[in-house]
Amino acid sequence: MTQSIRFENHLAKRVVEVFFDDGFTIKGADDLSALKAAWTDNLKKWHSPYTCVFDCRNLEIQPCQAADFDRMIEFFKKFFMKKIIGFTSPEGKKDHSLPFEVFPDYETALAGTGLGRSGGLARDLGKLRDRIQVDNDFSAHVMEISFLAATTFENKEDLATLRDKLQNILVQWHTPYSVVFNVENCTFSSAAKTEFASLERFLRAFFCRALVGYGPVTDKEAYPFPVYRSRHKAVGTLENQGLQGGDTANCSTRRTKKT
Repeated sequence: MTQSIRFENHLAKRVVEVFFDDGFTIKGADDLSALKAAWTDNLKKWHSPYTCVFDCRNLEIQPCQAADFDRMIEFFKKFFMKKIIGFTSPEGKKDHSLPFEVFPDYETALAGTGLGRSGGLARDLGKLRDRIQVDNDFSAHVMEISFLAATTFENKEDLATLRDKLQNILVQWHTPYSVVFNVENCTFSSAAKTEFASLERFLRAFFCRALVGYGPVTDKEAYPFPVYRSRHKAVGTLENQGLQGGDTANCSTRRTKKT
């Protein structure tokens, strides 16, 4: 059975949160490989240093995997991770011998990250509004919208929820930007696809220059904006508008300094 791993990316704050909503047990190499693969895939969004907030509430690491887990953490420190902070809870486990500091509660762990007190832990994924995650990358002129669980926009009421959330974020933008949709968890009904034109007009009235998506789970034609298989290709189309692609990395930043 696949164990659940959830990532929350706060691009503007330079923070990644790793949650195990149902707990996580590393009892063999396959479990560790699954975590490393998911983490590596999530790093496709990152080309700048970040702090990692790591869920240790119900994390179990068998002694035979402890050394390999430590090596995995060292591996990610070489790829943009400048710091990792763990958290547990009063009901959680407190006997971890982990290669990073573990705080007794979530709020204490967040104190030094710049996130609000609730971060991504307080989300109710049963609610559409809470499933929508918006990250602003001001240096790349990109607003990225992703969905933390499977989401289908059925009607104009669903789109109104998206518009309302975006409207609160638009006050942060005073320069042109593009909107990039990660649609790996997102689909549109035919009615919502048609209604999306109203939302697009609204965004374009507030500095938005383009809307693109990546990672479709159905036919590309079923989305109300151009969709590409990979984020790299989607963001690459924005360069033609004079915007620096958020997926463009300086490879020298990946190299570790020799001592």
